[in-house]
Amino acid sequence: MIFTGAPVGGGYGGGGSYGAGGSYASGGMNAGGGSYAGGSYVGGGIPAGGVMGSGMGTGGGAYAAGGIPGGGAYVGGGIPGSGAGIGATRVVGGNGSCCGPSGTMYAGNAYGGSSYADGMTGTTIHANPGCGIGSGPSDTGCCVGGPETTCGGVGNACFEGTGNMLTTADWSYVVPQKQTFVTPYGCRIRPCCLLLALLSLLGMALAYFLAPKNLAPLPAPVGPVGTCTLWGDPHIRTFDGIRSDYYSPGEFWIVKSDNVWIQGRYLPTKVTSGLGVTKSIAVGGPFLKGHKLRVEVRSASWDGQPVLTGFPSDFSVPGVIDMHYNNVGTLLQNGREGKALHIVHIRLEDGSPEGLQIQVNRWMEPTEGDYMNVKITMHGQKGQDGHCGNFNANPQDDDRLQVRARVGKTGVDPKDSMYATKTPVMVANRPNINDCPAQQLEDAKTLCKQKEKKFIPSMACLIDVCFGGKGFAATG
Repeated sequence: MIFTGAPVGGGYGGGGSYGAGGSYASGGMNAGGGSYAGGSYVGGGIPAGGVMGSGMGTGGGAYAAGGIPGGGAYVGGGIPGSGAGIGATRVVGGNGSCCGPSGTMYAGNAYGGSSYADGMTGTTIHANPGCGIGSGPSDTGCCVGGPETTCGGVGNACFEGTGNMLTTADWSYVVPQKQTFVTPYGCRIRPCCLLLALLSLLGMALAYFLAPKNLAPLPAPVGPVGTCTLWGDPHIRTFDGIRSDYYSPGEFWIVKSDNVWIQGRYLPTKVTSGLGVTKSIAVGGPFLKGHKLRVEVRSASWDGQPVLTGFPSDFSVPGVIDMHYNNVGTLLQNGREGKALHIVHIRLEDGSPEGLQIQVNRWMEPTEGDYMNVKITMHGQKGQDGHCGNFNANPQDDDRLQVRARVGKTGVDPKDSMYATKTPVMVANRPNINDCPAQQLEDAKTLCKQKEKKFIPSMACLIDVCFGGKGFAATG
């Protein structure tokens, strides 16, 4: 039997058909181009190429005029082979490979090369169309395995069958009959799932590379919690509880440690007679992971970008800083009762549950000039020093002269400064008021207030009295 160009099931013997050199009779079959006059044993006759008679080739013959020698032939583009295609496979329109472009595949067997009738036993693999991304409708390029393959559940969300294997047994030498066995052949991943998988992997890769990387966790602070307060021109109550007065303008270390840096800028106002007041603070250091905070009397910035531009307002960077600007908070300086409050609340992550907290009370009255009061609440730090003291539970070594001896007398070194410019600390040919001993400075303030009849004495009077003696207060 021949199916649409399929291999002939047998060659009627080796080189002939029921005889030497002929087909069931010498000279050919019954006239008409078919075997047994019109298609007995052959459904519809032998296609394209002649009858089993005239035009037969010598030496075994071929099923067509000018046929292909070799005992049998694959009519219609078939693959030559010994015998009549024993165990051979033909892929119509393809290359014979399961996982290559193909349409229908036939595998033939002819009962050992001599079919007793026109019977044929074969297997046909039908691939489902549209297998791979970009492939043609007959592509089985993504098929996996054979009939025994289950592939995790064919037909679920991301898997489907690649096709069916049809095994056919056909006998026609007694009564024509056919048996067909259908077996699912392999499976494939749906193209959309492949695409989604690739997109998911790409998304995860982008998320990994674009997401900000967290630095190592901050080390826990080493000391207890304490508070340092700055007010006025400026007076400072250190973490260890002693008061120190710093009058010189400039940029100074308020807190200097291995991990936390807080600097302050002191400048005079029109009512302080040249004495410095706190005008600004800058916060940085390793604990801020490379960021920098600046708070002025009328502005604030984070890494140079304005924040808290309205009143009230808020700003935060998760895991780093949380800021609020409102009228809620405590006074840090006497004599401020009843005045409008403009308070900045800052919480910075420092590895402790409480965090490092700063309160800034802004004062912007036209008759006084701009200045601020500052309260810092934090854990003691390794290597700590500055105008707020060294936080070692010994108030005596927070005396202004001792602090200046440790951290320097000319303010923050420009290479360490968080300010772009440096304010001169000392006036040429004049002593620095910060070198005046604490008690001597207090006496000078009292005398200068009496002489000048004002609450804040001038810098000139204080220097004269501190370094020239009390007699200077009685002159001029």
